[in-house]
Amino acid sequence: MVSYSRTNIHDAIVSLEPQMDYICKVSGATGLSLSVVSGGEEAYAKHLGFRDLEGQNTPDGDTTYFIGSVTKGMVAALVGMLAEEGKLGWSTRVASLLPELQDTFEGRGSQITIADLLSHRTGVARSDAIWISRAGNILLPKSEGIRTWAAQPVVRDFRTDFLYNNYAYDVVGRIIEIVEQKSLEQVFKERVWEPLGMHRTSMEDLAGNSNAAKAYHALKDASSYEVPIPTISHKTIMGAGGAIRSCTNDLAKYYSSFIYAVNNQFNNKTTSTLNSPFKQLTTILRPHNQLGVTSLREQSYALGWGRAQLPCSLGTLNYNYLLILSMPVIGRGAPSQLVLYHGGSMQGFNTAVYLLPDTETAIIAMQNSSALGDACDWIPQMIMHKLSGSTERIDFLYLATVAARAALSQRRLKMNLKRDEREAPDL
Repeated sequence: MVSYSRTNIHDAIVSLEPQMDYICKVSGATGLSLSVVSGGEEAYAKHLGFRDLEGQNTPDGDTTYFIGSVTKGMVAALVGMLAEEGKLGWSTRVASLLPELQDTFEGRGSQITIADLLSHRTGVARSDAIWISRAGNILLPKSEGIRTWAAQPVVRDFRTDFLYNNYAYDVVGRIIEIVEQKSLEQVFKERVWEPLGMHRTSMEDLAGNSNAAKAYHALKDASSYEVPIPTISHKTIMGAGGAIRSCTNDLAKYYSSFIYAVNNQFNNKTTSTLNSPFKQLTTILRPHNQLGVTSLREQSYALGWGRAQLPCSLGTLNYNYLLILSMPVIGRGAPSQLVLYHGGSMQGFNTAVYLLPDTETAIIAMQNSSALGDACDWIPQMIMHKLSGSTERIDFLYLATVAARAALSQRRLKMNLKRDEREAPDL
């Protein structure tokens, strides 16, 4: 990665703005907020489109979006704080706190640990359609989360295969609440958000929030159609899997502090950093599971974070890779460095976060639409490739166009299947 000053980072990214505009247009991204942090300070910020299309209100650094599964890395950080205090251990068996899991999953229930849950290595079926509908409606009460998960089948080997599982984080959230005797949101407020000055971050809708992004779906012509705001919160099932709402200003504070603590703890082989809430990062961020990606370089999963070694393809934890034949190789020909990343998606919202600890860089993108492809993943990857110093050209405009066409084709296929089901004769 080329060593840039903040001014040079800003200028380098400004040169990409025409491509950003095109990617948002072809993808049907209603609004998008972008922040790039370097050395603890914001080097670049851009807010595109509208947070409220009808009112023609544009987003800014305080506009709140749902961050979806980016919540997971924050939950892992909370567990690190409790582990540092001896309240939990990474090898704590979940059944010791939730006895109802003792005899589940063909005998695995008694063996599953906190680290197993956070690294998606239980091998238990994902079964998301049981708790959330395609329209984003919550189908189960919070009280049924553990019992429902316990009824799911085992479909992969234990501690061998990566199988993403939202229920695992729901269980961790319940454990944090049991240990702390507080709601998950209150634990976040006291331990992280208030100390870092993150006053617009929450796990339920902020009272009187007039600067919240509305939710949209992209239609076949990439125009926007408003849909209901997700109802997920710390009071519902899966709050720990994806209920946080935040803004780029708050996330810039969070990831600046996080990256500083990452480098401090790895460089000094310690589990804590002075005046930082973050603990046990050397455990949280080491590889715990292997992603199902064919690559010579590292493609692994830590606790709430993907890990990848540039140059390589990225985006396994977002969804553009499902829409094109192969993702581009970011940083080819440039010096290698580690990337920590995660994506998040809820009805009408997508988020992507990429961290480059070696250069103390964070790239944060959030959009308020379920679009034809994931603009808030294409754009951070394009920025990383630019800042890497690679001379290899990647046509992100073409990739975004292909992804949008593929997304439309998938929609048409699903609609045709539904039509065929309705018209099928009774036999």
